[in-house]
Amino acid sequence: MGDTVNVSSEVYGKTLKTNQIFSAGSKISKRNGVTCKKILPYLMRQKKDKMKEMETQFSSDSQSPIPSPPRSRPFLNEQTLSISSNDPESFHCVMGPILVMAQLFGILPVSGILMPSPLQIKFVKFSIRTIYSAFISGMVLFMAILSIIHMIKIINSATFEVQGDMVAATSGTIFYANCVMGLIIFFWLSSRWVTLQRDWRSMELFIDSNKMERPKLRWKLYLIAISILFVALIEHILSILVHVKKYDWSGKSDNATFPNFLEIYCTSSHAFILENLKYNLALGIFIFIVSKLATFTWNFTDVFIAMVATGLAERYKTLNKYVINSISKHRPIDWSGLREDYATLSFMVKKVDDDISPVILLSFVNNLYFICLQLLNGLSKSDEGIIGDIYFFESFLFLISRTMIVTLLTARIHDQSKVILPILFTCSTSTYDKETERLLHLLSTDNITLTGMRFFSITRNFLLAVAGAIVTYEVVLLQFNVAMNK
Repeated sequence: MGDTVNVSSEVYGKTLKTNQIFSAGSKISKRNGVTCKKILPYLMRQKKDKMKEMETQFSSDSQSPIPSPPRSRPFLNEQTLSISSNDPESFHCVMGPILVMAQLFGILPVSGILMPSPLQIKFVKFSIRTIYSAFISGMVLFMAILSIIHMIKIINSATFEVQGDMVAATSGTIFYANCVMGLIIFFWLSSRWVTLQRDWRSMELFIDSNKMERPKLRWKLYLIAISILFVALIEHILSILVHVKKYDWSGKSDNATFPNFLEIYCTSSHAFILENLKYNLALGIFIFIVSKLATFTWNFTDVFIAMVATGLAERYKTLNKYVINSISKHRPIDWSGLREDYATLSFMVKKVDDDISPVILLSFVNNLYFICLQLLNGLSKSDEGIIGDIYFFESFLFLISRTMIVTLLTARIHDQSKVILPILFTCSTSTYDKETERLLHLLSTDNITLTGMRFFSITRNFLLAVAGAIVTYEVVLLQFNVAMNK
């Protein structure tokens, strides 16, 4: 009888391994190595460890029944296309309309972003979208070059030594150089965005197979995008009004025309450009359009980071809610499957960080500079009237608020990844097993955060570090400004 059971165990173990190899091979061949090459090997190793543990337990106890194989979970391929196309709350479907708007400004030129499945996303190097994006980048690059030429002339001139003005010398250069770098980074991200969205959808299908509640992303992400962009629009309108104070709004004079409005705006806001080029109507229209493109790119980088971070944090929040509710209601928990879910999500955070960390670094460096710039203007500005005062306070508060919102939303990933640690530490002996221990080790030792190209990790503590840096650099700028004025 014992020999019969041992033979059955051996046959069952070989059958499990054969099915595992066959299943993995068929899935990889169907996908043609496009989507889940990075997630699949990791998960297959986890299943292999789990099967070996089951075989060991069965061989040691001949009287126990034959264990059931681990549940299989779907991955994104042609067979699951119909599944992935029926979820309007998936991250890919929610991001679609926002990215369409961004593409009007030359950002992220990929096709198929409104399609129901990420398998339909494509990046073509030579297409209308990429040509349009390159054209927009060329326009902004031209403005950035003119700004750099102006900065070099001002810093090397004798007038700067007498009445130095770091704001006039560097603000235009930083603004347009930031836009050029942002467009280049998003263009670089376009090819990686295709793979990233397919891996993201694979992660969603993998976790959703656990039959738990799925996060509602649509209204949250739209609220973030609409709120930031709406306040940015108000701030930009106030900026235009500050630069056209000499325009006759009554319409009674002969100069109350759009060409005159455009000339006043360009002369006031882009004087550094007109020092090298003679003004005409075509140049005025060009400056007006490019300034709007650069402004949107500057604000969209923060919107993009906040939306991506919220999509990941909400997934952690859903898993945490499932664990907390199960323990409070004394329901049994599949710790093995739950550990696989957390491990998959942790892997996805690292994959996202590899792709969007340049955007994060650019955003925080740029915001830090303009916060110091606005604070310096506020401490040393002259009387510019009621509109100028409103614009300064609104712009400064918007910069501070936007930076704080992006930091806190991104830090939620790290916060949510640690939520269930107290529960695992106080887990009862009857429910604590090897899988619980592995999950505890994963969450307590893994640094699950988004970073700025590994220079810094975005947590709540990072917000205090940014505040300290702003104070430090502001003191340096004030001392430098006072010394130059003397």
